[in-house]
Amino acid sequence: MKKIWKFCLFTLFIISFSKLSFSEPFVVLEYRGNSDRGSLSSDNLFLRDLNYSANHVVLKNETLSDIMLDYYGSREFNNKILSLAIVHFNNKAFVRNNPNFLFSGKKLYLPSVNEIKNLIIKKDKILENKDKNNSSITSEIYFFGG
Repeated sequence: MKKIWKFCLFTLFIISFSKLSFSEPFVVLEYRGNSDRGSLSSDNLFLRDLNYSANHVVLKNETLSDIMLDYYGSREFNNKILSLAIVHFNNKAFVRNNPNFLFSGKKLYLPSVNEIKNLIIKKDKILENKDKNNSSITSEIYFFGG
């Protein structure tokens, strides 16, 4: 009975003072910005030239995922955002703008990386914040706490 009592008391002590006994985590991440874009050694034409775009005629039983895999690859891009961008540029090729329902025989325009960025970020905001961001970007990002 004494062992159980001591164990319970010890466990209660550890639980109540655990935050005091452990230090807070400190994480440093390197921020590379767009400086590494030119050093990518990829065969993907969309990554080599950020203004590169392509056209594709949809074949019977071909899915948007197949087309994105053939042209954009699987690792470099977020497929959900990429599919939404393709639907945005080709709304007549899809049933009710649904990326799962693609008409065969339609010509798809596959947008460039810069065109996809422009869908997300307004150009006016980029130009307005360009000078501010140049002076405030650092090479590291710090996180305090856990």
